[in-house]
Amino acid sequence: MPFDGLDLYQLASRLGLPELQRAAGSAGVMGILEVTVYYNQQRVRHSLARVIEYQTGEIEMRVAYEGVQLGKPMILPVEADKMAALNAVLAAVNFGKLSDQADCSYADGCLWLIQRAAGSHVHSVMRAPERPELPYSTIVNAIDAHLPEAIRQVPLRS
Repeated sequence: MPFDGLDLYQLASRLGLPELQRAAGSAGVMGILEVTVYYNQQRVRHSLARVIEYQTGEIEMRVAYEGVQLGKPMILPVEADKMAALNAVLAAVNFGKLSDQADCSYADGCLWLIQRAAGSHVHSVMRAPERPELPYSTIVNAIDAHLPEAIRQVPLRS
Protein backbone atom coordinates (compact mmCIF):
# COMPACT_ATOMS: atom_id res chain seq x y z
CA MET A 1 0.00 0.00 0.00
CA PRO A 2 1.52 3.37 -0.98
CA PHE A 3 2.17 5.99 1.69
CA ASP A 4 -0.53 8.68 1.80
CA GLY A 5 0.11 10.27 5.20
CA LEU A 6 -3.52 9.78 6.23
CA ASP A 7 -2.54 9.31 9.90
CA LEU A 8 -1.07 12.82 9.93
CA TYR A 9 -4.13 14.38 8.29
CA GLN A 10 -6.46 12.62 10.76
CA LEU A 11 -4.60 13.58 13.94
CA ALA A 12 -6.66 16.74 14.55
CA SER A 13 -9.85 14.69 14.45
CA ARG A 14 -8.38 12.06 16.80
CA LEU A 15 -7.45 14.89 19.19
CA GLY A 16 -11.02 16.23 19.13
CA LEU A 17 -10.06 19.45 17.33
CA PRO A 18 -12.13 21.07 14.58
CA GLU A 19 -11.10 20.50 10.97
CA LEU A 20 -8.45 23.01 9.84
CA GLN A 21 -10.57 24.51 7.06
CA ARG A 22 -13.49 25.02 9.44
CA ALA A 23 -11.22 26.63 12.04
CA ALA A 24 -9.69 28.95 9.41
CA GLY A 25 -13.15 30.05 8.30
CA SER A 26 -14.22 31.02 11.81
CA ALA A 27 -15.19 34.62 12.49
CA GLY A 28 -12.23 36.83 13.31
CA VAL A 29 -9.56 34.38 12.09
CA MET A 30 -7.10 35.75 9.52
CA GLY A 31 -5.06 32.60 9.06
CA ILE A 32 -3.70 29.44 10.63
CA LEU A 33 -0.38 27.67 10.49
CA GLU A 34 -0.57 24.06 11.67
CA VAL A 35 2.32 21.69 12.39
CA THR A 36 1.50 18.03 12.91
CA VAL A 37 4.37 15.85 14.13
CA TYR A 38 4.13 12.08 13.76
CA TYR A 39 6.71 9.77 15.33
CA ASN A 40 7.06 6.36 13.73
CA GLN A 41 8.83 4.72 16.68
CA GLN A 42 6.15 5.79 19.22
CA ARG A 43 8.65 6.78 21.94
CA VAL A 44 7.02 10.19 22.13
CA ARG A 45 3.48 11.40 21.61
CA HIS A 46 2.25 12.60 18.22
CA SER A 47 1.45 16.31 18.42
CA LEU A 48 -0.42 19.07 16.66
CA ALA A 49 0.29 22.78 17.05
CA ARG A 50 -2.18 25.24 15.55
CA VAL A 51 -1.06 28.88 15.40
CA ILE A 52 -4.08 31.14 14.91
CA GLU A 53 -3.74 34.76 13.79
CA TYR A 54 -6.81 36.85 14.60
CA GLN A 55 -7.98 40.06 12.95
CA THR A 56 -7.46 41.81 16.30
CA GLY A 57 -3.70 41.19 15.98
CA GLU A 58 -3.68 38.53 18.70
CA ILE A 59 -1.77 35.34 17.89
CA GLU A 60 -2.13 32.15 19.90
CA MET A 61 -0.86 28.62 19.58
CA ARG A 62 -2.93 25.64 20.58
CA VAL A 63 -0.85 22.53 21.20
CA ALA A 64 -2.33 19.08 21.70
CA TYR A 65 -0.69 15.68 22.20
CA GLU A 66 -2.25 12.35 21.35
CA GLY A 67 -3.40 10.65 24.53
CA VAL A 68 -3.39 13.82 26.66
CA GLN A 69 -6.63 15.66 27.56
CA LEU A 70 -8.68 14.97 24.43
CA GLY A 71 -10.06 18.21 22.97
CA LYS A 72 -8.21 20.39 25.53
CA PRO A 73 -5.09 21.84 23.90
CA MET A 74 -2.64 24.04 25.77
CA ILE A 75 -3.04 27.66 24.70
CA LEU A 76 0.13 29.74 24.45
CA PRO A 77 0.61 33.33 23.26
CA VAL A 78 2.85 33.89 20.22
CA GLU A 79 4.83 37.08 19.80
CA ALA A 80 4.01 38.95 16.59
CA ASP A 81 7.68 39.37 15.64
CA LYS A 82 8.28 35.61 15.83
CA MET A 83 5.31 34.91 13.62
CA ALA A 84 6.36 37.66 11.20
CA ALA A 85 9.85 36.12 10.95
CA LEU A 86 8.39 32.66 10.32
CA ASN A 87 5.97 34.01 7.71
CA ALA A 88 8.91 35.74 5.98
CA VAL A 89 10.77 32.43 5.74
CA LEU A 90 7.68 30.67 4.37
CA ALA A 91 7.32 33.40 1.75
CA ALA A 92 11.03 33.22 0.86
CA VAL A 93 10.84 29.46 0.16
CA ASN A 94 7.56 29.93 -1.73
CA PHE A 95 5.68 27.61 0.66
CA GLY A 96 2.40 27.99 -1.25
CA LYS A 97 3.90 26.30 -4.30
CA LEU A 98 5.89 23.56 -2.56
CA SER A 99 4.84 19.95 -2.85
CA ASP A 100 5.55 17.19 -0.36
CA GLN A 101 9.16 16.20 0.18
CA ALA A 102 9.99 13.25 -2.08
CA ASP A 103 9.76 9.71 -0.78
CA CYS A 104 8.15 10.40 2.60
CA SER A 105 7.12 7.16 4.26
CA TYR A 106 6.59 5.59 7.65
CA ALA A 107 10.20 4.37 7.35
CA ASP A 108 11.15 7.95 8.29
CA GLY A 109 11.49 8.18 12.06
CA CYS A 110 9.53 11.43 12.18
CA LEU A 111 7.18 13.16 9.75
CA TRP A 112 5.84 16.70 9.78
CA LEU A 113 2.71 17.91 8.06
CA ILE A 114 2.84 21.69 7.75
CA GLN A 115 -0.38 23.37 6.68
CA ARG A 116 -1.40 26.97 6.13
CA ALA A 117 -5.03 27.95 5.90
CA ALA A 118 -6.91 31.18 5.31
CA GLY A 119 -10.63 31.24 4.62
CA SER A 120 -11.36 28.21 2.46
CA HIS A 121 -7.79 27.85 1.11
CA VAL A 122 -5.49 25.20 2.63
CA HIS A 123 -2.00 24.26 1.45
CA SER A 124 -0.09 21.33 2.93
CA VAL A 125 3.49 20.11 2.76
CA MET A 126 4.64 16.82 4.23
CA ARG A 127 8.29 16.45 5.07
CA ALA A 128 10.78 14.31 6.93
CA PRO A 129 12.77 16.70 9.17
CA GLU A 130 15.60 14.21 9.64
CA ARG A 131 16.49 14.54 5.94
CA PRO A 132 18.09 17.98 5.42
CA GLU A 133 16.93 18.80 1.90
CA LEU A 134 16.40 22.38 0.79
CA PRO A 135 14.00 24.17 0.97
CA TYR A 136 12.35 21.87 3.52
CA SER A 137 15.24 22.16 5.99
CA THR A 138 14.82 25.95 5.89
CA ILE A 139 11.22 25.55 7.05
CA VAL A 140 12.21 23.12 9.82
CA ASN A 141 14.93 25.47 11.05
CA ALA A 142 12.52 28.42 11.06
CA ILE A 143 9.87 26.54 13.05
CA ASP A 144 12.54 25.35 15.47
CA ALA A 145 13.85 28.91 15.91
CA HIS A 146 10.56 30.83 16.11
CA LEU A 147 8.01 28.30 17.44
CA PRO A 148 9.94 25.66 19.40
CA GLU A 149 6.85 24.92 21.52
CA ALA A 150 5.14 23.66 18.35
CA ILE A 151 7.52 20.73 18.08
CA ARG A 152 8.26 19.99 21.74
CA GLN A 153 8.45 16.26 22.38
CA VAL A 154 6.37 14.71 25.15
CA PRO A 155 7.51 11.19 26.01
CA LEU A 156 5.14 8.29 26.49
CA ARG A 157 4.98 7.05 30.03
CA SER A 158 5.77 3.42 30.47
